[in-house]
Amino acid sequence: MKAKYAYSNLIIGLLLLIGFLMSIRSFAQPDYDFRDPVLLSGTDRQVGAVYLFSNVKTGVDARMTINFISPGIVVTELDGASGYPEALQPTLVADPFTNGYLEMYIEFLEAGTFNLMIQTEVPVTCIDVDGWLDNDGLGNPLHEFDQVDLGGGYVDYQLSGGELSVVQEGNWFKGKNVGGIDYPGRDTAAKQAMFTSVNGNISSCVIRVGVDNQSTISANRLRSIYFKKFIYPNSLLSKSPLLSFQGLQKDNLIELKWILGKENSLKSVVIERGNKSSEFISIGEVSINLKAEQVNYNFLDDENFTGDAYYRLRMISVNGKSTYSNIIVFHAGNITNAFRIYPSIVQTTATIQVKSETNATAIFQLVDYSGRIVVQKNVQVHEGTNNIVVHNLGSVYPGNYVVLVKMNNKVYNQKIFKQ
Repeated sequence: MKAKYAYSNLIIGLLLLIGFLMSIRSFAQPDYDFRDPVLLSGTDRQVGAVYLFSNVKTGVDARMTINFISPGIVVTELDGASGYPEALQPTLVADPFTNGYLEMYIEFLEAGTFNLMIQTEVPVTCIDVDGWLDNDGLGNPLHEFDQVDLGGGYVDYQLSGGELSVVQEGNWFKGKNVGGIDYPGRDTAAKQAMFTSVNGNISSCVIRVGVDNQSTISANRLRSIYFKKFIYPNSLLSKSPLLSFQGLQKDNLIELKWILGKENSLKSVVIERGNKSSEFISIGEVSINLKAEQVNYNFLDDENFTGDAYYRLRMISVNGKSTYSNIIVFHAGNITNAFRIYPSIVQTTATIQVKSETNATAIFQLVDYSGRIVVQKNVQVHEGTNNIVVHNLGSVYPGNYVVLVKMNNKVYNQKIFKQ
């Protein structure tokens, strides 16, 4: 009985392990599975060669054409066996002092036909974009690079600690290795050497895998293109694009002003207003041009209001994700209290509401109970009632503090608690 019981437990354990591994495999599945290409026409691994990848997705085939191969670049494998079977994995040999690439044109087709098929969303992740700082023992480097043209869309990658320079040139997203560190094989462990491009409503894309070999010897490079999204630490998309948000009340008009960082992935900003801090409606929307240099925006609300008016910004990224700004509030009629700080319990930001008779520079100070100035900032105020957000208070130790605002030969103060 004991042996039978142990054997039964072993079988159950194995079944659970298999189920667990299958669940991991299912979770890790890419959006598109590129494997087992069939040569339709042309010479294998040469310009003009056309390949068919069947069932890259349910009901979808893919046709891939080699558009271009730079002089000094040799494609030894179109889809290498090492790494990930579902990824598209060319192997390149780059001659000494060669900066070149393999360009692939990919079309998505209705399965079993050659009819183009629009795809809702296509993610393309270039992995293991690595290099060598000293490829030949003489101090001459090698840097891999990839380029993706999805007709637009957005890009994501690791900002802090990343080893790539990622830029957008027209519809091309280009990621080039600058770290000079080689990661053996083809692997997704080094997120710092990867980037992801995404776009939707497309039926084709162009991908380049390249090598900038500045050394005196040839180099064999294992490249990999994975058709799925990845989550990056310190992601470009997770970085808040909002640098400041403030408002000015004058003659019953509310002017909202905000500043965005130049590196942002926003599609638009929706201005929302409410008469409570939990109920908002949209009153306007500003489109964001990712290629523009403009970072300062404003919106004028000329609708008369009674009671309190709350405002916030809903920032919509190119991937459809929404994030919200802090809330600023204005009061109808004359304000009897010319100064207040809210909220009274602060985490990372605080909003100063102050009424000024002129345009001026005010000094904001956060003072602990021993009289030590913990934070000091200069803030610009304008004639009227100002709402100004003070950021970066997250590093201040929890406890009781006094906020001082000095302007126009006056000093305002209020107690707050830092959580």
